[in-house]
This record gives sequence, structure tokens and C-alpha cells, in this order.
Amino acid sequence: MRVITTFAAATLVAVAAMAAAPDASAQRRGQSGVVVLDFGRVLTESAVGRDMAAKLQAVRTEAAPEAQQLQTEARSIEEEGQRVQQATRNLSAEQRQGNAQVQALSQRMSQFQQRRAALEGGLQCTEALALRDFNAQVTPTVRSVMESRGATVVLGRDSVQLAAPDADITNTVIQQLDQSEATRTASVARRQVSDCQAQAQQQPAAQ
Repeated sequence: MRVITTFAAATLVAVAAMAAAPDASAQRRGQSGVVVLDFGRVLTESAVGRDMAAKLQAVRTEAAPEAQQLQTEARSIEEEGQRVQQATRNLSAEQRQGNAQVQALSQRMSQFQQRRAALEGGLQCTEALALRDFNAQVTPTVRSVMESRGATVVLGRDSVQLAAPDADITNTVIQQLDQSEATRTASVARRQVSDCQAQAQQQPAAQ
């Protein structure tokens, strides 16, 4: 989850680019135009964050037998490679290239690598798209709290050296997320790596 958390923080703190004019009452209270958010806490302590983590764990559990099969296949390929190496040790490089055993092993290795890449890439894509949906749920609440404080910028807690306690909106964001049924559960579905490839292709057009 570390990579996910880093990516999520970068995505959500993009809220900082949104401007909202501070209201007069906020200015009279002397509030700053900057508030601070601990995204890691939102991710781990909010109901929606916990729900996302549980559902992602369920996906990984579902994929565990496939991962085990790949480990078994890897050991089998390694053993076959040793046998083929022994059987062809007296052949020249050119003869090895044309050897049926070598060619069969090469094809088997290629198929194995494709299967492993599909499994790993699919799990990574599942997490990335779940996080995208998580950000879509959380960001409006962050924006609402930011605007209610008369702020125009949200900074990630990790990037702030020192801030007044009342500048931190983390507790308020978590409370508001947990109070709404729409932001208590996460949308998580197992994905294929092609789903993320399609997303990447669409991004330049969307920009």
C-alpha cells in the first residue's frame, strides 16, 4: 500500500490547485488560506478507506491460488532448464538454437512470463483504479471542508514542517466522510492490466 498511499496523496492534494474565495467571516477570524490534510490517516482511518483496503485484500486472496501455481511453474521451468542444459552441453550455440528441447523450453518460459505479467499487472491495475474511485469520493468532502474554512489551498501533512493545530482538517474530513452513506463504502473490482492501459491511452485525449 505504500506506493498507493504516495500516489493517492499526490492525487488528492491536487485539490490545492482549486481556488475558493475566502468568505468575510473567515477573514475576520484571521484564518489562513492554507489548510493541512493527513491523507494517510484518511486512507487508513475513514470507513471508506478501511472498506477499500478490505476489498483489495479480498482480491489478493482470490488471486493467491494463481500466484501459487505460478511459483510451482517457475520451479518446474527451472528444473527443466537444468535438464535441457545438461542434455545440450556438448552442442554448439547454433545447434542449441535449433534444438527442439531448447525451443520448447523457450516457448514455455515466454508463456510463463506473460501469465506472471498479467497477474501482477492486473493486481496493480485493480489497486490503481480502486484508488482513483476513492479519490473521486473523498475529494468533494475535502473541497467542502477547505471552503468552509475560507481556505484556497490544501497541503499534505508530509509536506508541512509546522502548522497550527486548527489548520489540520483531517479529523473533520474523516468525520464527514463517515457520516454519509455515499462515502462509507469503496468501489473495488478485480481488473485486468488492459483496463489500465486503456485508461492511459485516454488520458492525453482528456487533457
